[in-house]
Amino acid sequence: MVGSSCSSVSEDRAVSVNGATISAEELESELTAIRGNQQYREVVEQGLASQGLDMTVSGEGEGTFDTAFVARLLSLGVYYELLEQETAARGLAVTDTDLEENRPQAVASVGGDLVFAAFPTSYQDQLVRRQALTRRIQDEVAPAPGTAEVRAYYEANQANFVGVCVSHIFSNPAQRGPEEARARIEDLARQLAEGADFRVLAREQSDDPAAAAQDGSLDCGGRGRFIPDFEEAAFTLPVGQVSPPVETAAGFHLILVESRGAQPLEEVQAQVVEALGEQRSGDFGAFVDELTCEADVDVNPRYGSWSGACDDPQAAGAVSPPEGPVAPAPAGPGGDPGRPGGPPGR
Repeated sequence: MVGSSCSSVSEDRAVSVNGATISAEELESELTAIRGNQQYREVVEQGLASQGLDMTVSGEGEGTFDTAFVARLLSLGVYYELLEQETAARGLAVTDTDLEENRPQAVASVGGDLVFAAFPTSYQDQLVRRQALTRRIQDEVAPAPGTAEVRAYYEANQANFVGVCVSHIFSNPAQRGPEEARARIEDLARQLAEGADFRVLAREQSDDPAAAAQDGSLDCGGRGRFIPDFEEAAFTLPVGQVSPPVETAAGFHLILVESRGAQPLEEVQAQVVEALGEQRSGDFGAFVDELTCEADVDVNPRYGSWSGACDDPQAAGAVSPPEGPVAPAPAGPGGDPGRPGGPPGR
Protein backbone atom coordinates (compact mmCIF):
# COMPACT_ATOMS: atom_id res chain seq x y z
CA MET A 1 0.00 0.00 0.00
CA VAL A 2 1.03 3.61 -0.43
CA GLY A 3 0.33 6.30 2.14
CA SER A 4 -1.50 9.45 1.15
CA SER A 5 0.63 11.87 3.15
CA CYS A 6 3.35 13.78 1.34
CA SER A 7 5.52 13.58 4.45
CA SER A 8 5.84 9.84 3.89
CA VAL A 9 7.58 10.29 0.53
CA SER A 10 11.28 9.54 0.74
CA GLU A 11 12.26 11.88 -2.10
CA ASP A 12 10.63 14.54 -4.25
CA ARG A 13 10.60 12.50 -7.45
CA ALA A 14 7.85 10.01 -8.25
CA VAL A 15 9.28 9.32 -11.70
CA SER A 16 11.54 10.95 -14.24
CA VAL A 17 10.67 10.72 -17.94
CA ASN A 18 13.47 11.57 -20.34
CA GLY A 19 14.85 13.88 -17.64
CA ALA A 20 11.54 15.58 -16.82
CA THR A 21 10.19 14.98 -13.33
CA ILE A 22 6.74 14.05 -12.15
CA SER A 23 7.03 14.94 -8.50
CA ALA A 24 5.78 12.90 -5.60
CA GLU A 25 3.71 15.94 -4.64
CA GLU A 26 1.97 15.89 -8.04
CA LEU A 27 1.20 12.20 -7.69
CA GLU A 28 -0.03 12.64 -4.12
CA SER A 29 -2.23 15.55 -5.26
CA GLU A 30 -3.88 13.35 -7.88
CA LEU A 31 -4.39 10.58 -5.36
CA THR A 32 -5.93 13.05 -2.93
CA ALA A 33 -8.33 14.27 -5.61
CA ILE A 34 -9.39 10.69 -6.29
CA ARG A 35 -9.74 9.84 -2.60
CA GLY A 36 -12.02 12.86 -2.13
CA ASN A 37 -14.42 11.76 -4.88
CA GLN A 38 -16.37 8.75 -3.65
CA GLN A 39 -18.48 8.43 -6.81
CA TYR A 40 -15.35 8.35 -8.94
CA ARG A 41 -13.73 5.72 -6.74
CA GLU A 42 -16.82 3.58 -7.26
CA VAL A 43 -16.65 4.13 -11.03
CA VAL A 44 -12.96 3.20 -11.05
CA GLU A 45 -13.45 0.04 -9.02
CA GLN A 46 -16.38 -1.03 -11.20
CA GLY A 47 -14.14 -0.53 -14.22
CA LEU A 48 -11.33 -2.54 -12.67
CA ALA A 49 -13.74 -5.35 -11.81
CA SER A 50 -15.18 -5.35 -15.35
CA GLN A 51 -11.64 -5.89 -16.66
CA GLY A 52 -11.14 -8.81 -14.29
CA LEU A 53 -8.45 -7.00 -12.33
CA ASP A 54 -7.92 -7.90 -8.68
CA MET A 55 -7.23 -4.31 -7.68
CA THR A 56 -8.85 -1.62 -5.54
CA VAL A 57 -8.24 2.09 -5.06
CA SER A 58 -7.74 2.01 -1.29
CA GLY A 59 -5.06 0.06 0.52
CA GLU A 60 -5.55 -2.04 3.63
CA GLY A 61 -4.61 0.71 6.05
CA GLU A 62 -6.56 3.90 6.68
CA GLY A 63 -5.53 6.69 4.32
CA THR A 64 -3.54 4.39 2.05
CA PHE A 65 -3.82 3.38 -1.59
CA ASP A 66 -3.41 0.01 -3.25
CA THR A 67 0.13 -0.13 -4.66
CA ALA A 68 -1.05 -1.70 -7.93
CA PHE A 69 -3.53 1.14 -8.42
CA VAL A 70 -0.86 3.76 -7.71
CA ALA A 71 1.45 2.07 -10.21
CA ARG A 72 -1.34 2.10 -12.79
CA LEU A 73 -2.01 5.79 -12.17
CA LEU A 74 1.68 6.61 -12.39
CA SER A 75 1.92 4.71 -15.69
CA LEU A 76 -0.71 7.04 -17.08
CA GLY A 77 1.29 9.99 -15.82
CA VAL A 78 4.31 8.71 -17.75
CA TYR A 79 2.28 8.41 -20.94
CA TYR A 80 0.89 11.91 -20.66
CA GLU A 81 4.35 13.33 -20.00
CA LEU A 82 5.61 11.57 -23.13
CA LEU A 83 2.74 13.09 -25.13
CA GLU A 84 3.56 16.53 -23.68
CA GLN A 85 7.18 16.11 -24.77
CA GLU A 86 6.21 14.90 -28.24
CA THR A 87 3.78 17.78 -28.68
CA ALA A 88 6.50 20.28 -27.78
CA ALA A 89 9.02 18.55 -30.08
CA ARG A 90 6.60 18.87 -32.99
CA GLY A 91 5.94 22.54 -32.30
CA LEU A 92 2.29 21.91 -31.52
CA ALA A 93 0.13 23.59 -28.91
CA VAL A 94 -3.01 22.74 -26.98
CA THR A 95 -5.23 25.80 -27.45
CA ASP A 96 -8.19 27.10 -25.48
CA THR A 97 -10.38 25.88 -28.33
CA ASP A 98 -8.89 22.38 -27.97
CA LEU A 99 -9.67 22.45 -24.26
CA GLU A 100 -13.25 23.58 -24.84
CA GLU A 101 -13.90 20.98 -27.53
CA ASN A 102 -12.49 18.10 -25.47
CA ARG A 103 -14.08 18.99 -22.16
CA PRO A 104 -17.26 16.91 -22.79
CA GLN A 105 -15.17 13.82 -23.50
CA ALA A 106 -13.14 14.38 -20.33
CA VAL A 107 -16.35 14.70 -18.32
CA ALA A 108 -17.78 11.52 -19.85
CA SER A 109 -14.57 9.57 -19.25
CA VAL A 110 -14.87 9.90 -15.46
CA GLY A 111 -18.57 9.08 -15.25
CA GLY A 112 -20.45 12.28 -16.05
CA ASP A 113 -21.09 15.80 -14.80
CA LEU A 114 -21.72 15.02 -11.14
CA VAL A 115 -18.56 12.93 -10.77
CA PHE A 116 -16.47 15.47 -12.66
CA ALA A 117 -17.80 18.38 -10.62
CA ALA A 118 -16.75 16.66 -7.37
CA PHE A 119 -13.08 17.01 -8.32
CA PRO A 120 -11.08 20.11 -7.41
CA THR A 121 -10.98 22.65 -10.23
CA SER A 122 -7.26 22.12 -10.72
CA TYR A 123 -7.79 18.39 -11.30
CA GLN A 124 -10.70 19.06 -13.63
CA ASP A 125 -8.36 21.24 -15.69
CA GLN A 126 -5.74 18.50 -15.69
CA LEU A 127 -8.24 15.90 -16.94
CA VAL A 128 -9.43 18.22 -19.73
CA ARG A 129 -5.87 19.00 -20.78
CA ARG A 130 -4.99 15.32 -20.89
CA GLN A 131 -7.96 14.65 -23.15
CA ALA A 132 -7.13 17.59 -25.42
CA LEU A 133 -3.45 16.65 -25.49
CA THR A 134 -4.26 13.11 -26.55
CA ARG A 135 -6.57 14.31 -29.31
CA ARG A 136 -4.05 16.91 -30.50
CA ILE A 137 -1.19 14.47 -30.93
CA GLN A 138 -3.44 11.75 -32.31
CA ASP A 139 -4.72 14.10 -34.99
CA GLU A 140 -1.11 14.77 -35.90
CA VAL A 141 0.19 11.20 -36.09
CA ALA A 142 -3.03 9.38 -37.09
CA PRO A 143 -5.38 11.90 -38.74
CA ALA A 144 -9.10 11.25 -38.98
CA PRO A 145 -10.06 9.93 -42.43
CA GLY A 146 -11.56 12.26 -45.01
CA THR A 147 -14.05 11.52 -47.78
CA ALA A 148 -11.36 10.22 -50.13
CA GLU A 149 -9.97 7.82 -47.51
CA VAL A 150 -13.45 6.52 -46.72
CA ARG A 151 -14.19 5.77 -50.37
CA ALA A 152 -10.77 4.20 -50.96
CA TYR A 153 -11.20 1.89 -47.97
CA TYR A 154 -14.70 0.91 -49.10
CA GLU A 155 -13.54 0.10 -52.63
CA ALA A 156 -10.60 -1.94 -51.37
CA ASN A 157 -12.71 -3.91 -48.87
CA GLN A 158 -16.09 -4.42 -50.53
CA ALA A 159 -16.12 -8.07 -49.47
CA ASN A 160 -16.55 -6.81 -45.89
CA PHE A 161 -19.69 -4.89 -46.81
CA VAL A 162 -21.81 -7.51 -48.54
CA GLY A 163 -25.55 -7.24 -48.10
CA VAL A 164 -28.39 -9.64 -48.76
CA CYS A 165 -32.06 -9.28 -49.73
CA VAL A 166 -33.90 -12.19 -48.19
CA SER A 167 -37.43 -13.57 -47.69
CA HIS A 168 -38.70 -16.40 -45.50
CA ILE A 169 -41.63 -18.53 -44.46
CA PHE A 170 -41.72 -19.07 -40.72
CA SER A 171 -43.21 -21.78 -38.49
CA ASN A 172 -43.32 -20.72 -34.85
CA PRO A 173 -42.83 -23.43 -32.18
CA ALA A 174 -43.81 -21.01 -29.42
CA GLN A 175 -47.17 -20.69 -31.11
CA ARG A 176 -47.69 -24.25 -32.39
CA GLY A 177 -45.44 -26.41 -30.23
CA PRO A 178 -42.11 -27.84 -31.44
CA GLU A 179 -43.38 -30.99 -33.15
CA GLU A 180 -46.27 -29.34 -34.95
CA ALA A 181 -44.05 -26.44 -36.04
CA ARG A 182 -41.46 -28.84 -37.47
CA ALA A 183 -44.12 -30.90 -39.26
CA ARG A 184 -45.68 -27.72 -40.67
CA ILE A 185 -42.41 -26.36 -42.13
CA GLU A 186 -41.69 -29.77 -43.69
CA ASP A 187 -45.17 -29.79 -45.25
CA LEU A 188 -44.64 -26.28 -46.65
CA ALA A 189 -41.26 -27.38 -48.05
CA ARG A 190 -43.02 -30.30 -49.76
CA GLN A 191 -45.59 -27.94 -51.28
CA LEU A 192 -42.83 -25.76 -52.68
CA ALA A 193 -41.09 -28.81 -54.16
CA GLU A 194 -44.34 -29.69 -55.88
CA GLY A 195 -44.58 -26.27 -57.50
CA ALA A 196 -46.36 -24.01 -55.01
CA ASP A 197 -45.56 -20.30 -55.23
CA PHE A 198 -43.16 -19.17 -52.47
CA ARG A 199 -44.68 -15.72 -52.14
CA VAL A 200 -48.24 -17.03 -51.91
CA LEU A 201 -47.27 -19.45 -49.13
CA ALA A 202 -45.29 -16.73 -47.35
CA ARG A 203 -48.27 -14.39 -47.50
CA GLU A 204 -50.89 -16.94 -46.47
CA GLN A 205 -49.08 -19.52 -44.29
CA SER A 206 -46.14 -17.84 -42.53
CA ASP A 207 -46.20 -17.29 -38.78
CA ASP A 208 -44.29 -14.01 -39.25
CA PRO A 209 -47.09 -11.49 -39.87
CA ALA A 210 -44.78 -8.54 -40.62
CA ALA A 211 -42.91 -10.47 -43.32
CA ALA A 212 -46.13 -12.11 -44.57
CA ALA A 213 -47.53 -8.66 -45.30
CA GLN A 214 -44.59 -8.25 -47.72
CA ASP A 215 -44.87 -11.73 -49.30
CA GLY A 216 -42.18 -12.98 -46.89
CA SER A 217 -39.67 -10.20 -47.51
CA LEU A 218 -37.27 -9.21 -44.73
CA ASP A 219 -35.80 -6.44 -46.89
CA CYS A 220 -32.08 -5.96 -47.50
CA GLY A 221 -29.08 -5.35 -45.25
CA GLY A 222 -25.70 -6.51 -44.06
CA ARG A 223 -24.52 -8.88 -41.38
CA GLY A 224 -25.78 -8.50 -37.84
CA ARG A 225 -29.48 -8.24 -38.70
CA PHE A 226 -30.43 -11.85 -37.98
CA ILE A 227 -29.77 -14.56 -35.40
CA PRO A 228 -26.62 -16.58 -36.25
CA ASP A 229 -28.10 -19.70 -37.90
CA PHE A 230 -30.42 -17.63 -40.09
CA GLU A 231 -27.62 -15.24 -41.03
CA GLU A 232 -25.29 -18.10 -41.95
CA ALA A 233 -27.91 -19.50 -44.30
CA ALA A 234 -28.71 -16.09 -45.79
CA PHE A 235 -25.06 -15.46 -46.66
CA THR A 236 -24.27 -18.93 -48.03
CA LEU A 237 -27.39 -20.18 -49.85
CA PRO A 238 -27.44 -19.90 -53.65
CA VAL A 239 -29.34 -16.84 -54.82
CA GLY A 240 -32.87 -17.66 -56.00
CA GLN A 241 -32.98 -21.12 -54.42
CA VAL A 242 -35.27 -21.91 -51.47
CA SER A 243 -33.49 -23.54 -48.56
CA PRO A 244 -34.52 -26.79 -46.90
CA PRO A 245 -36.00 -26.18 -43.45
CA VAL A 246 -33.56 -24.18 -41.29
CA GLU A 247 -33.92 -24.43 -37.52
CA THR A 248 -32.91 -21.45 -35.40
CA ALA A 249 -33.48 -20.41 -31.81
CA ALA A 250 -36.66 -18.66 -32.99
CA GLY A 251 -38.17 -21.58 -34.90
CA PHE A 252 -38.21 -23.06 -38.40
CA HIS A 253 -37.67 -21.21 -41.68
CA LEU A 254 -37.72 -21.68 -45.42
CA ILE A 255 -35.32 -19.03 -46.71
CA LEU A 256 -35.14 -17.46 -50.16
CA VAL A 257 -32.13 -15.26 -50.97
CA GLU A 258 -33.37 -12.72 -53.49
CA SER A 259 -29.97 -11.11 -54.14
CA ARG A 260 -26.57 -10.68 -52.52
CA GLY A 261 -23.73 -8.26 -53.22
CA ALA A 262 -21.76 -5.23 -52.06
CA GLN A 263 -23.93 -2.61 -50.39
CA PRO A 264 -23.69 0.97 -51.65
CA LEU A 265 -21.21 3.15 -49.77
CA GLU A 266 -24.05 5.41 -48.64
CA GLU A 267 -25.61 2.49 -46.74
CA VAL A 268 -22.44 1.29 -45.04
CA GLN A 269 -20.55 4.53 -44.53
CA ALA A 270 -20.90 4.31 -40.74
CA GLN A 271 -19.33 0.82 -40.81
CA VAL A 272 -16.49 2.05 -43.02
CA VAL A 273 -15.80 4.97 -40.68
CA GLU A 274 -15.85 2.58 -37.70
CA ALA A 275 -13.36 0.27 -39.41
CA LEU A 276 -11.09 3.20 -40.21
CA GLY A 277 -11.42 4.35 -36.61
CA GLU A 278 -10.15 0.98 -35.40
CA GLN A 279 -7.27 1.22 -37.86
CA ARG A 280 -6.52 4.74 -36.65
CA SER A 281 -6.61 3.53 -33.07
CA GLY A 282 -4.11 0.81 -33.90
CA ASP A 283 -1.78 3.33 -35.58
CA PHE A 284 -1.91 5.62 -32.56
CA GLY A 285 -1.40 2.70 -30.19
CA ALA A 286 1.72 1.68 -32.11
CA PHE A 287 2.97 5.27 -31.90
CA VAL A 288 2.48 5.35 -28.12
CA ASP A 289 4.16 1.96 -27.78
CA GLU A 290 7.17 3.29 -29.67
CA LEU A 291 7.35 6.37 -27.43
CA THR A 292 7.28 4.27 -24.26
CA CYS A 293 9.75 1.77 -25.66
CA GLU A 294 12.31 4.47 -26.42
CA ALA A 295 11.72 6.51 -23.25
CA ASP A 296 14.19 6.80 -20.39
CA VAL A 297 11.94 6.24 -17.38
CA ASP A 298 13.21 6.03 -13.80
CA VAL A 299 10.68 5.36 -11.03
CA ASN A 300 11.16 6.18 -7.38
CA PRO A 301 11.47 2.71 -5.76
CA ARG A 302 8.80 3.72 -3.25
CA TYR A 303 6.27 3.47 -6.11
CA GLY A 304 7.79 0.58 -8.02
CA SER A 305 9.87 0.22 -11.15
CA TRP A 306 9.51 0.67 -14.89
CA SER A 307 9.00 -2.73 -16.46
CA GLY A 308 8.88 -4.20 -19.92
CA ALA A 309 11.48 -4.42 -22.65
CA CYS A 310 10.85 -3.19 -26.18
CA ASP A 311 10.74 -6.76 -27.45
CA ASP A 312 8.05 -7.74 -24.95
CA PRO A 313 4.83 -5.92 -25.95
CA GLN A 314 2.83 -7.72 -23.25
CA ALA A 315 4.85 -6.03 -20.52
CA ALA A 316 6.26 -2.89 -22.12
CA GLY A 317 5.48 0.51 -20.76
CA ALA A 318 4.13 0.03 -17.25
CA VAL A 319 5.10 0.85 -13.69
CA SER A 320 5.27 -2.35 -11.63
CA PRO A 321 4.28 -1.91 -7.97
CA PRO A 322 6.98 -2.39 -5.36
CA GLU A 323 5.40 -5.55 -3.96
CA GLY A 324 2.97 -8.19 -5.21
CA PRO A 325 2.00 -8.96 -8.79
CA VAL A 326 2.81 -6.57 -11.60
CA ALA A 327 -0.09 -4.19 -12.31
CA PRO A 328 -1.30 -4.56 -15.91
CA ALA A 329 -0.54 -1.64 -18.20
CA PRO A 330 -3.41 0.88 -18.35
CA ALA A 331 -5.52 1.17 -21.48
CA GLY A 332 -3.43 4.07 -22.72
CA PRO A 333 -3.46 7.86 -22.76
CA GLY A 334 -6.95 9.31 -22.53
CA GLY A 335 -8.40 6.56 -20.36
CA ASP A 336 -8.77 6.83 -16.61
CA PRO A 337 -7.00 4.28 -14.42
CA GLY A 338 -10.00 2.08 -13.79
CA ARG A 339 -12.30 2.28 -16.78
CA PRO A 340 -11.96 0.29 -20.01
CA GLY A 341 -11.02 2.11 -23.18
CA GLY A 342 -8.30 4.56 -24.06
CA PRO A 343 -7.73 7.72 -26.02
CA PRO A 344 -10.26 8.87 -28.61
CA GLY A 345 -10.25 6.41 -31.46
CA ARG A 346 -8.09 3.90 -29.63
